[in-house]
Amino acid sequence: MSDALRVRPATLDDIPRLAAIEDLSNGRDAAADILASELTRSWARLFAGEMDREVVAFLDGWLVADEFEVHFVASHPSLRRQGFGAAVLDASLTAAAAEGARTSVLEVRRGNVAAQGLYRSRGFEVVAERVAYYRDGEDALVLRCDLARYLGGPRTAV
Repeated sequence: MSDALRVRPATLDDIPRLAAIEDLSNGRDAAADILASELTRSWARLFAGEMDREVVAFLDGWLVADEFEVHFVASHPSLRRQGFGAAVLDASLTAAAAEGARTSVLEVRRGNVAAQGLYRSRGFEVVAERVAYYRDGEDALVLRCDLARYLGGPRTAV
């Protein structure tokens, strides 16, 4: 991961770049509207990973009671496997723990082995399966992580 990466809360100015990354990653053409609406919700947390003044990765999640639900983690496709998504995930889990979250939960496609590896390296474990969850019929795995390990600041990358 580049030392120049900075993770910060996303702003309305970031929405076009976040939406472009989301569209390239998951094919959601309504991503701009979805992400912009997240910024209006008090429980939503939207983080941008920025390098050289360009957003290269982001995370969208909800902090509800003592649980942080991760909705999207994405890096620009041309910049994957460089640790940007991991850095944004670590920063968001640290922030959520600092705000009182005790656990984090997310869903991942059964076939997305790279993402599963990232999540497992951060302490996530499979707690449930959702059969034929995605539009194309692929199953989802539900993963959960205890955030105690994130109290006190970011952890080092594994």
